[in-house]
Amino acid sequence: MIKLEQDVNDFFFCTSADWSTIVKAENENEAANKAVSKVMNELEEEALISPCLRVKKIKEKFEDSDILIRIDKVLADIGMHKESRSMSKILKNLKK
Repeated sequence: MIKLEQDVNDFFFCTSADWSTIVKAENENEAANKAVSKVMNELEEEALISPCLRVKKIKEKFEDSDILIRIDKVLADIGMHKESRSMSKILKNLKK
């Protein structure tokens, strides 16, 4: 992956369950969507996800703050609506 100086996208480090990846995106939500899509495409049935995805913007060094994004939102954003509904039900049951 290459980032030119004039590129509006940044690099993001994304991690969930037992995997990590680096993607280039405009913001944390887009990075989360790209990361989950990438993992689902490459690992297919072997892909594991957790309730949240940790996203860190990479500059010259990691920023101090992390962004946590609910996995059901990411799944819906990338068109995996059935999986999103299933994960949403699981997360709601955890609250009980």
